[in-house]
Amino acid sequence: MALKIVTAQEPMRVETLITFIYGDPGIGKTSLAFSAKNPILFDFDKGAHRAGKYRKDTVQVNNWSEVSSLTANDLLGYDTVIVDTAGRMLDVIIAHLVKDQKNCRRNSNELSIQGYGTLNRTFTHWFNLLRSFGKDVILLAHTAEDKKGDDIIFRPDMVGASKKEAYKVADMMGYMTTHQGQQGTQKAIYFAPSTAFHAKDSGAIGNLILNDLDVQPNQLDSILNQAKNHINSLSESQAKAQKELDDWESEVLAAESLEDFEELKAKLPQGHVFVRQMWNKAVEQARQYGFAYDGQTKTFTSVQPQEQTA
Repeated sequence: MALKIVTAQEPMRVETLITFIYGDPGIGKTSLAFSAKNPILFDFDKGAHRAGKYRKDTVQVNNWSEVSSLTANDLLGYDTVIVDTAGRMLDVIIAHLVKDQKNCRRNSNELSIQGYGTLNRTFTHWFNLLRSFGKDVILLAHTAEDKKGDDIIFRPDMVGASKKEAYKVADMMGYMTTHQGQQGTQKAIYFAPSTAFHAKDSGAIGNLILNDLDVQPNQLDSILNQAKNHINSLSESQAKAQKELDDWESEVLAAESLEDFEELKAKLPQGHVFVRQMWNKAVEQARQYGFAYDGQTKTFTSVQPQEQTA
């Protein structure tokens, strides 16, 4: 059979996306997720009932073995898999590793260093498995706050290296919150990156005011289709460059220490079409954590906050 070669000038089709949505409890993340195409929800958090009339097919997950060996046949008839929530999913995987794999536990209820490596690989493998089935994946999480000086940064509530893995696998990341506008308080989802919250926008969606789901019951499906149309409008070379920028931004979002930013500096791809954006993003993120780049020493350093004077 002849090879089907996609030239660098042709678009590289993207059929599925992994989308990370986080927000405060009760904001309506699960209900919004159910507005994706033909969804099934894996309820690690035991909270699917809160979606009320918007709830669709659901699997209540009690232990990791129930979902770890999914096959394509298990998901026939579904186009979207929802994970609710990311943090609780990690707890379930950890409980499984501690119980069933001796080399992954340090004592009766804690993971060893090797265990955390296994946790990260398990997490990433499972999402890649879902994507291989041709499914869109919606990853939900609660919001956590990082206070940096007088500023508060909102991010998904995940801890450890698995947060970095989640950032890497996600094509898009949106912060769901409320917006005060002319119409009063409205629900919104922000995909455009900001110094105030973590976000990722490979689909060029930007920031959206959400409609009532009674008015637009397929709202998330429409958002994902818009994102896919944008990505598929790019040539292969453009898409490759954009993907490399997205991957870089994922690593920047997960960076928190001086060592993290020094590693990013060493990995900066000189000559890349987006190298300036990449570097500016790293410096901007470092500033949020109280670090600055010293042009003389060519290193990131900790900046002590200056006392305000009258």
